[in-house]
Amino acid sequence: MDYDMLVLDLDGTTLNGAGELRPVDIAAARALTEHGVHVTIATGRLFTGTQWVAQELGVTGGVAVMNGNEILDAHTAATHHGRYVKPAERALAQEIFEDLDLASPVLFGSRRIHFRERDAHLRDWLSIWTPDLSTHRDVFDADEWSNADDIVAIGVLGKDDAIRQAQARLLDASAGGLQSVVFRTDLGDTFLKFRHQGDDKGTALAKMAHERGTTTERTIAVGDWLNDLPMLMRAGHSFAMAHSDPRVIDAAKETLRSERHAGGAVAEVAERIWGITP
Repeated sequence: MDYDMLVLDLDGTTLNGAGELRPVDIAAARALTEHGVHVTIATGRLFTGTQWVAQELGVTGGVAVMNGNEILDAHTAATHHGRYVKPAERALAQEIFEDLDLASPVLFGSRRIHFRERDAHLRDWLSIWTPDLSTHRDVFDADEWSNADDIVAIGVLGKDDAIRQAQARLLDASAGGLQSVVFRTDLGDTFLKFRHQGDDKGTALAKMAHERGTTTERTIAVGDWLNDLPMLMRAGHSFAMAHSDPRVIDAAKETLRSERHAGGAVAEVAERIWGITP
């Protein structure tokens, strides 16, 4: 099979442990483009935390952000695809959060994250998604909560039991229209994040292949975590990082030597698949 598209996860894959790009990976991505390979990105980040990477790598066309809920042009920031949390769904979330005394909502806008001033300890953690952050005395009272039309996800922190109750009630009330995940933050907080059902990195991979005039079968995907599974299973060939969750390694066709602390994944794939050494 002649592969002509490479889709890269960012954190833990293309970026090293410090959130940086290695020069060898930049050179490899640009060499692939010169070779006729479409290089692009599928990440859980927002666009404002992704665009600089895309531009350093020389990406043209759409990049998938927020795990496929949006695809935006790497240079013009034009929206190629977007699926957003509607005002009625936000009102439902607010009702449930307030009923369960969950007072720390986080609003993920297309370009900016909004959170409470009292939750300032979250700033560094939230900056993984984007450096563009806004604080509010009360996020529920912020204009963006009620009126913004580009909300890609909503999160909330709280005690385990209340978070699980909120998750169950939201999913039940949305009748399958929302998907959610609960996890621990780096600071040990329990965090619920939900967004629209129907998009993931696999659907994004297919959309980005189509817009570039190729197919999923001719695409290579590289990732390291569970949100990468849909694209690893959709791509014609796939690689897991050396440090990946065992479920990711099982799903991928091959495992790289590269791991999160050192970087080098783009260069390794370029050499193994296309024989390109920058």
